[in-house]
Amino acid sequence: MLRKAVMERVLLLLTRTMLLGVAAFLWAICPARASETRPGVALSRSTGNHLFAPVRINEKPAWFAVDTGAALTIVDASKAKDLGLQYQGAEVQVPRQIEVNNRVVPVAYVDTLEVGSTNLGSGPVALIDLKDFRGRLRETGNYVAMDGIIGLDIMQRYGAVIDCANQRIYLQTQDDPSRELLRYVRSRRYKSVPLRIARSGALEVETELGNNRYSFVVDTGGFATLVSLRVAAQNGVPVLGTTVNARGIHSKEKPVGLGLTSMLQIGSYRLGPTLVGVTALPEGPEDLRYPFGGLIGADFLFSRHAVIDIKNQRLYFK
Repeated sequence: MLRKAVMERVLLLLTRTMLLGVAAFLWAICPARASETRPGVALSRSTGNHLFAPVRINEKPAWFAVDTGAALTIVDASKAKDLGLQYQGAEVQVPRQIEVNNRVVPVAYVDTLEVGSTNLGSGPVALIDLKDFRGRLRETGNYVAMDGIIGLDIMQRYGAVIDCANQRIYLQTQDDPSRELLRYVRSRRYKSVPLRIARSGALEVETELGNNRYSFVVDTGGFATLVSLRVAAQNGVPVLGTTVNARGIHSKEKPVGLGLTSMLQIGSYRLGPTLVGVTALPEGPEDLRYPFGGLIGADFLFSRHAVIDIKNQRLYFK
């Protein structure tokens, strides 16, 4: 079922830049220390299907979304000063794929970032206006601001494993806190498909729609699984109009239809007819293995009890 904010940040997965490798390197400058509490960090799920993590940035509390669709870690530009961020005088060019008219995004430096009780050290972040994005937590009903986004650069550096159903993220520091979780999903014979992290920072999985092969991006920040209008038309997917609009950072709202695929396959697993959102997605990164087809969003990840193993580049689901 698609609701009002079907993709507050549908296009955020395409904030890909060449800074991904640089950011991962710089975040490694200050060593991390392992948490001494229960392994993993508890996440809170919003009514918009975002996963929020409690963080401390430069010793100040904040809420960050956990987003495998964002290549870089981001801090809300309007809160950078309050959070004690230092502007580096560097800038990163946001690709045209997210239709920001070549907008330049400044970069700042974080002295310390703690996710739960795990200190990830210091490193660069992109400053982007997130003031219009917030979430209402399902557990408490409280609204929280999206002060920032934990992107794929940090997740890759710390070998993150995300347990979507149990709302927990494991970051590898001095030990392997996700060991028991991965042993469990393997013993229960979860479906397992390979993931690939493209140079551009896209977390891609091979899919088939109809008789055509595509790369979809696994996006925990996406409210729903989405197929581009072009791909839906190529495969004869019937689309029903809705009142839902998709909106991403620096982009205009776009209508989202409801489509029913005759067959969707992820990896080697055929899912059969599948309900998906259909909208005007931009062209995907050029370094995907196959043509860009869309996003694997939170609806699939939660309902299928998905575990995203970024360390070993595997996607598990029921």
